Amino acid sequence: MYATQKNQLRRLSQQEFDALSALCRLSKNLFNVALYECRQYFFQERKRLSYESNYHICKMNENYRLLNTDIAQQTMRVVDR
Repeated sequence: MYATQKNQLRRLSQQEFDALSALCRLSKNLFNVALYECRQYFFQERKRLSYESNYHICKMNENYRLLNTDIAQQTMRVVDR
């Protein structure tokens, strides 16, 4: 079972909302890239792709480069769970 948390963000300017939306989109895209690489590796090798190996594959991705490093790494660690 997945637990979700819903946050209401009030009193944000349009610029702040757009920046937050862009960061969320980049994080979502990076998650999908990391998950895709893990799945492809599993289908080819029948082994699990470690975080360290996946990091070296995904760090050249545009989504990784546009996010702050700590945010990008935390997003990729969620895939490794």
